[in-house]
Amino acid sequence: MLTAFVILLMICVRVWNYRGPGAAQPITGPVAAGLLLLVAWAAGLELGRPTGRSAAYALVGVLVLAACCAAALAIPPIRRLLAQATPAPHPWRSALRDIPLATVTFEEVAFRGVLWASIARDFGGAWATVVTAVLFGLWHIKPHRERPVVAAGTVVFTGLAGALLAVLCQAGGSLVVPFAIHWAANAFGVLTVKAAHTGTDEGGP
Repeated sequence: MLTAFVILLMICVRVWNYRGPGAAQPITGPVAAGLLLLVAWAAGLELGRPTGRSAAYALVGVLVLAACCAAALAIPPIRRLLAQATPAPHPWRSALRDIPLATVTFEEVAFRGVLWASIARDFGGAWATVVTAVLFGLWHIKPHRERPVVAAGTVVFTGLAGALLAVLCQAGGSLVVPFAIHWAANAFGVLTVKAAHTGTDEGGP
């Protein structure tokens, strides 16, 4: 019953993501995440607490992603490939406001937090990781916006990413870990594309 309620709320949020005004999304994410946390508290779910270990996992993950992005920009063929992507209109605003508030907060509380804990309580951690990973992949389908092969690739890639984030969350013992890594992956990606365009515009190799 709890799992069904959480999934229903997630569906409502996803519909709002596509139908609601963009300006409201940075507010919707934290509010919906707060509602899920209240549900988890009322149901007695244990979501873990930040510790030194979770901070260390988060920091290492962020640094690894930063190093990967820096390496991509340092390799001319990869930088030129990144420059073919469409940059965000406001990359720094996206990285520092939109991504953490409109995207990461709700997705981590929902997928790696409340939904994972609810499924794990009934069926165990392995099933929780598999189910939340599959749903995380499906979450990233963009209706009427992608070719089937692109949509399938997106589902597989984000599903695997969801599984990895769930494993790291459990290893670190806190949502701090997937939150930091999820934010870094998205934010650094936006900033890296912008940097690649800047380098190309300035006549980089």
